[in-house]
Amino acid sequence: MAQQHITVRGLVIRQTDFGDHDRYITLLTEELGKIEVLCRGIRRKRGRLVTATSLFQYSEFTLFAGRQYQLNDAVIDTAFWSGITSNIEYYALCCYFADLANIASVEEQTTQQILRLFLRALYALDRQSRQVQAVKAAFELRLSCLLGFQPELNGCGACGETACSNWSFLLENGALICDSCRKRVGGTYFSVSEGVLHALRYIAFCPDKKEFSFTVSEQTAKQLGAICERYLLYHMDVQCQETLGFYHSLFDLH
Repeated sequence: MAQQHITVRGLVIRQTDFGDHDRYITLLTEELGKIEVLCRGIRRKRGRLVTATSLFQYSEFTLFAGRQYQLNDAVIDTAFWSGITSNIEYYALCCYFADLANIASVEEQTTQQILRLFLRALYALDRQSRQVQAVKAAFELRLSCLLGFQPELNGCGACGETACSNWSFLLENGALICDSCRKRVGGTYFSVSEGVLHALRYIAFCPDKKEFSFTVSEQTAKQLGAICERYLLYHMDVQCQETLGFYHSLFDLH
């Protein structure tokens, strides 16, 4: 089968060494969704090609498209690697994001949306030095929305009440529940302060490119992070024990 050259832009989210000198990389791309690319001899090389195929680099890749994609050339489009890997908290968090993205990227259209979300998260950390816990929570909740798990945050999911001084968030269906209904509706609940509710609504309903443009207090960030993390992992039915466990071993949010 004849090989053809194709050019794509992609974000490296995973590396898997193969044989003595080769490596597979997993890319999120606009053009092809999630793909695996064989990089022959890459572990013996140095310089531009190695850097362009590193984790969390967004690069332009020239590939041989045959029975499998093979790397021909790569040039960095937007560099994140150095700024992310030089900060242990950023790196641990982005490894968790990459794990989530790898699991969630099944449909091509969804993969494109996840790619854009991931790039904005990298930019928020590396270029804007946004509050790390807020970036984590925003990524988790926006990913939940992309996967079809948009929470109901406008009023009580049981009675429709829109005013309450003591809201709770129901894990199983992502609904707000007022204090009166909580006594009769079973499930797993998180108490929601005014600050947490405001942040949840902002993340869920704000326009694209704005989801990381907020700050909250440290206490609100911890509560928000616990809710968004549990909600996403519950509905994705995953644990991400290795990457999330690594993050929490460094920075316990609970």
